[in-house]
Amino acid sequence: MTKLVTYSTLDGNFHAHNDQLTEAVAKAKARVGDDVWKKGFSAADPNGATAAIRSELKNAGIAPVAVEGAILDVKYTENIDGAGNKHPKVRVDIQGEQDKLVLSLDLKSDVAQRVIAKLDNCQPGEHVKISAWASPVQKGERQFINHAVSIKGSDGQEIKVNPELSATIKQKTDEVETSLKAAGIDDKQVINTAKTSKRIAEHRDLLGKIESRFQKK
Repeated sequence: MTKLVTYSTLDGNFHAHNDQLTEAVAKAKARVGDDVWKKGFSAADPNGATAAIRSELKNAGIAPVAVEGAILDVKYTENIDGAGNKHPKVRVDIQGEQDKLVLSLDLKSDVAQRVIAKLDNCQPGEHVKISAWASPVQKGERQFINHAVSIKGSDGQEIKVNPELSATIKQKTDEVETSLKAAGIDDKQVINTAKTSKRIAEHRDLLGKIESRFQKK
């Protein structure tokens, strides 16, 4: 059996994407309303979206999916919605112990980009265990939610990220900011949007290189 697996930023877990999950998510959203839902991961807040989704998942008997097995393929794909909008995705095909898992992640997300960075050091057929979770970070009086990623090999050791990757992407996003400011553009939102787009593009390029390597297997 093939299972499509996605990451829930509200629950902080991987789940099989099916009608049962869709129904549980809809019930959770209805419980808390749009305003609370849009706030995202809410940790232990009993009135937050996270508590609601976890309650509905439990009621429906939906457990997280363990993403573990041999990597069969890594590729870039695009989902197109009813309005014709394209949604870039990274897809990782994994042969689990019983099922084939198709991990599909939004290329714009932190989880997808962190998965791509680690997949750069993975080989076709390599046995891996992929985990992701929400990690609240306090900065001054504000709390931010990071979504961390772990990919371990068959030896149980963490797959490392190429050390120059982070520095290279920072350099290129900084160059975008410098170019905009040199053109007289100082709007922070415009600059941040441009830097985010550049970050996505860099991970898209890296994904393309990984995809080519897996096609040569």
